[in-house]
Amino acid sequence: MIIPKCFKGMVVAFACIAVPCLNHAAGEPATAAAARAEVTRAQEAVAAAQARGALWTTARDALRTAQAALQAGDHDAAVKAARFAAQQAQLGIDQLAYPRFPE
Repeated sequence: MIIPKCFKGMVVAFACIAVPCLNHAAGEPATAAAARAEVTRAQEAVAAAQARGALWTTARDALRTAQAALQAGDHDAAVKAARFAAQQAQLGIDQLAYPRFPE
């Protein structure tokens, strides 16, 4: 399936938001293990973005928030911030594929 360039970012953004939600039922509190897993995934995503020179400050800040929430035992906040960090890191990487200047 060919997706026009203008829609690629929207498709990626939706996938980053929708897919993680499938792993956590709505309304159920996050467990410590789930929070640790999400923070680990976010750490990996942020590291990948940083390695490619595509790290957004929103990803970095959200990861810090997730780590602090995890340490404080606020698992729901940790999961929410970690997912946002991973999403922002992926969008930073995806942005590298955009044309630098209009063609």
